[in-house]
Amino acid sequence: MKIGIVGAGIGGLTAAALFHEQGHEVKVFEKEPEIKELGAGIGIGDNVLDKLGKHDLAKGIKNAGQIIKQMAIYDEAQHPLSTVELKKNSVNLTLKRQTLIDVIASYVPDHAIYTNHRVTKMENSDMKVTLHFANQEPETFDLCIGADGIHSIIRETVAPKAKLNYQGYTVFRGMVEDVQLEDTHIAREYWGTKGRVGIVPLLNNQAYWFISINAKEKDIALSAYGKPHLQARFNRYPDEVRQVLDKQSETGILQHDMYDLKPLNDFVYQRTILLGDAAHATTPNMGQGAGQAMEDAIVLTNCFKYYDFNESLKRYNKLRVGHTAKVIKRSRKIGKLAQHTNPLVVAVRNFIAKLLPNSYGERQTKFLYKSKSK
Repeated sequence: MKIGIVGAGIGGLTAAALFHEQGHEVKVFEKEPEIKELGAGIGIGDNVLDKLGKHDLAKGIKNAGQIIKQMAIYDEAQHPLSTVELKKNSVNLTLKRQTLIDVIASYVPDHAIYTNHRVTKMENSDMKVTLHFANQEPETFDLCIGADGIHSIIRETVAPKAKLNYQGYTVFRGMVEDVQLEDTHIAREYWGTKGRVGIVPLLNNQAYWFISINAKEKDIALSAYGKPHLQARFNRYPDEVRQVLDKQSETGILQHDMYDLKPLNDFVYQRTILLGDAAHATTPNMGQGAGQAMEDAIVLTNCFKYYDFNESLKRYNKLRVGHTAKVIKRSRKIGKLAQHTNPLVVAVRNFIAKLLPNSYGERQTKFLYKSKSK
């Protein structure tokens, strides 16, 4: 089967690696001149690694990642609100986004990746798919995978009514080196009236951080924020927050408004399939964006391994649409809870959080480990 994959991100490259291994002819088209992932750090949970099983890709990711055993949430005065012990006998990792991309790309032949290929139009039918490019000749495929991100041109073609929803906050991200964290196996968040701060360990005394601040969409004032603004805003947060911001360079801070996608009813449109953010863009509150994209790719390739063409498409749709919709909704709910800034509401939220058993937080993620792989 000849497969065209639009987008050389985490999901697209995972699909390319696994389909290539099955003997299919795969071509990955990336609009940028190089394969580069924007962002600082990323989490990959055992829900992904378990589905990869003994595949060498799982080993490569594990070798590059920092093991995380616990997620801890505090208020801005460092009083504990909630602690989630990650699933026992599981491996949950954090690593640089570019490191993950490089690991996955190493399982895709160089000749299968085409950079500087911007798709301008797609013609979809029951028998074939034709991709048109800005500067290259059109090409026809048996199957097209739209893995071109939250602003997917493939999704715009097959599901033009799909709607992105702004979630009311913007997120700053960065990465620091030579930082001494209290425990390198614990990811921490600090929820306060000024915003939410997360600090996540990486290998070799590195860490990535994020800061979520409530804002209007495309807020001009916040778009001008740099390191000094963030330091001033969070100067009364715990020492670990101030230490990480001190370590951050003046450059290298990313900022993005947070959107998610209204859950779609289908990921399959004739011979075109949506995958990753193109299918189910979610907020980062569960740390599942990359993981769900990889799961899509694993499930899709497994379906083609065990079922015929038409049954594979039906099976992929059945297994992924409902599951990822749950991730979108759960992540959105966590974001709304975490982003409260009214002091009275925050006080009530924190009081309730302290009363809830830690097992409550653990139950919120159990469904991630129950999704089927084929």
